[in-house]
Amino acid sequence: MFGPLKSLLFLAVLWLPLSFFVWFYFAQIFVMPIAAMANWVLQHLLPNVFAGVEQTRHILAFITTLPIDPALLVGVDTSQGTPAVVVEANPMIYGYCIPVLVGLVMATPLRNWQRLWQVGVGVIILSAVQTFGTVFDVLKSLGLQAGDEASRVITDAGLSLNLIAFCYQFGYLVLPAITPVILWVMFNQAFIQGLVTTEGSELPDVGTRSTETKSQ
Repeated sequence: MFGPLKSLLFLAVLWLPLSFFVWFYFAQIFVMPIAAMANWVLQHLLPNVFAGVEQTRHILAFITTLPIDPALLVGVDTSQGTPAVVVEANPMIYGYCIPVLVGLVMATPLRNWQRLWQVGVGVIILSAVQTFGTVFDVLKSLGLQAGDEASRVITDAGLSLNLIAFCYQFGYLVLPAITPVILWVMFNQAFIQGLVTTEGSELPDVGTRSTETKSQ
């Protein structure tokens, strides 16, 4: 049999593609709660700006009450009124952390109830990470790309454009990458401590239940 570290890596390589496949195949379903949470946050931050959200597969369109910048409407007929700004966002960009955590948990020697608990708690936390990224994606698009009127509304609400840009980068580059690993380490400290031991003690093969796990 492989050693515990090689077995972990081997099983992770098997589970991660499967986790990503399931996550992407059911993307429309997984995005629904993100749409609701992001819309709730945005309507509380800017209650007079966001009118609702529409979902097309895994793409969200946040409807606002702000008129589109006239400079962006060259050649567009505005005789019947100026159309409102609609901001699109793809929450899947910020949600890949979920299949990463699921793959790591499934590759770890755990009882079934422990896997369910870790995945359940992890999905709740990572859904918040995904919502964070989606919210600041929308605010970034609105404040920095939708014209002067939208920027003024953002700043009048007390939101800093620099802070929005920072949070967008943080939610895009950092949180989805490190949060699943941090959660996995926190959930499985005993296993990881044994995995990196230098005392040469016997370690259980991944895929089998350790004596310590059985006693819990």
